[in-house]
Amino acid sequence: MQVVALERQLRQALVAWPNSPARAVAEVWAALWRVAELGPSRDRTAHAAHPAMGLAVALIEARLAEPLTVSEIAKEARVSHNHLTRLFRAATGQTVIGYIRSRRMTRARHRLRASTLSIPAIAATVGIPDLQAFDKACRRELGASPRAVRARLT
Repeated sequence: MQVVALERQLRQALVAWPNSPARAVAEVWAALWRVAELGPSRDRTAHAAHPAMGLAVALIEARLAEPLTVSEIAKEARVSHNHLTRLFRAATGQTVIGYIRSRRMTRARHRLRASTLSIPAIAATVGIPDLQAFDKACRRELGASPRAVRARLT
């Protein structure tokens, strides 16, 4: 599943390049991020508790830049909406939406600090294309505006 997602992302970068080089660069960064996450992770043991958790987390990671609903994720993971909610709460201590928000902001923090992508490009690659919503999410989750997060070296 990861290889297919990587291939899709790199193809999107190639398609975007002639009209939107910034978007192409963002897609390549997203693909590199996905490759980096293929290694061992501290969170994987929590997701191994139930097969649906692994499927749900993989779907979230593969489609983080896209709009996601709990019902859609539950359907892909082959469990009910309520069961997926219970699994996430037990494994992560968060709701599904809270987990998605957390992953998006973790990725945004990384990109703000480690890349030269524009803030709108970063917002789009983490699934929050509305700049006001991205700014609000950064302030709420990261404690500062996107520019301030980028300026911090810690």
